[in-house]
Order: sequence, then structure tokens, then C-alpha cells
Amino acid sequence: MSEASTDWVRYRALCDRGDVLSRWLVEQTAGLLDGLGAATLGDAVRAVLRGAPLPRPADHRGGVEAEFFEARLPLPTVRSVTAAVREAAADPDRRLPNGRGLGGVVEAWQEYQDWLDGTHPRSPSRDRAGPSTGGPDAASAGSTRAP
Repeated sequence: MSEASTDWVRYRALCDRGDVLSRWLVEQTAGLLDGLGAATLGDAVRAVLRGAPLPRPADHRGGVEAEFFEARLPLPTVRSVTAAVREAAADPDRRLPNGRGLGGVVEAWQEYQDWLDGTHPRSPSRDRAGPSTGGPDAASAGSTRAP
């Protein structure tokens, strides 16, 4: 296997983790939360973008819109985001700031929550004695895809 293909295998594996979120998902979720009157929660989500994006393979062609970030949000915050997004998705007329429907957004946040609380099948928290409390260990444990 070439070095370039090895880089892609590693990158894809990182991006597939439950605690790795796309810039698109973070920006759209934060904007949705702002529009729901939950600006404080939107700011907490936006904080993910203050971290460095995952290093990409040298031949990656995407710009900043294709960046992924390791999220380190506490479990209670992720639970609140998941609940707010789920509630918003119950309204068939609700749209993301870019005009798209919420398809996939609820699932992405649920996956992150499951990753942190140890119920995701690949969650590192599954190897511990019990579900994660969302502390620093748990938050550094986990990706969510961009559409």
C-alpha cells in the first residue's frame, strides 16, 4: 500500500469516529440552535471550530468547507444539542440555515452522544466499567460526517 493510500485509510478512520464532526455540521447546527433561541448552546457547538482541523492527506482537494474536527464537548452539552435538534426535526417545515432539511443532522448528534456515553458499538467508552460521564476522557474519545 502506498504512503498516500495509507494516509487516506487513516484519515477516513479518524473522520468516521463518533466524536469527529464536519465543519458543515458544526456551522449548520450552531446556526439552527441560534434560530431556535438557544444561542448559548450554539456558541458551545461553535467552540469545536476553535480546535485545529484534522490533518488531511497531502492530495486532499477540499477547502475549509471539507474540514473535520475532533469535538471535545461534554456529554451533557451533547445531550442538549441532540434533544434540541431532534425537537426541531419534528417540525417538517424547519430548515437548516442553508435551507436544507434536517435529514442526517439528528443522526449525527445521536451518534456523537452514543460515542460519549458508551452505547455506540465502536465507542472507546464501551471498554470501561460503565457509561462515560462526558468528562475530558470521554470527550477526547470520538466523528460525524458532512452530507
